[in-house]
Amino acid sequence: MTIEPIGNASVALYLTPADLSRHGFSPGNLTLDQALELTREACGEAGIVLDGTVEIEAYPEYCGVLVFARVRPEGPIWFTFDDLEPLLEAALALRATTVDASLWWWEGKYWLSLPPEAEGEAAVCREFGSLRQVDPLFSARLEEAGQAIFPRHALWSLCRHFLRLHL
Repeated sequence: MTIEPIGNASVALYLTPADLSRHGFSPGNLTLDQALELTREACGEAGIVLDGTVEIEAYPEYCGVLVFARVRPEGPIWFTFDDLEPLLEAALALRATTVDASLWWWEGKYWLSLPPEAEGEAAVCREFGSLRQVDPLFSARLEEAGQAIFPRHALWSLCRHFLRLHL
């Protein structure tokens, strides 16, 4: 098995016919559930933690199986912005979205929270801010020590209040 991380939430896994044979499989009879099981095993052996829901795509060929695995986070997707300008640029780029984001100020940064299913919006935010990996207690610390700017509808509110866009 050959495993290669792709970013912080995805891996590519190549399973040779010999790898599959050791587990009693072949490229032609490997199911998605079995590919997921082998992916979890390979990630565990490589020290890669798969927290969250794992989605896979498997491409069987006579020379083996190529598996792409992606972890869908269970909690919010967090971004930080050092300044207001890149945050407003992100809000402007996402002005048509209906995603219910929240915005906080903490430790000298703007913290924007997107729901886990907002992958398209997260891709846009990556152009302007920094994706942040947070621990399970982060939200509680943020609520205790941070300041809520827009606890709901942050992107819409930024456009309306700062960019004078009436959506």
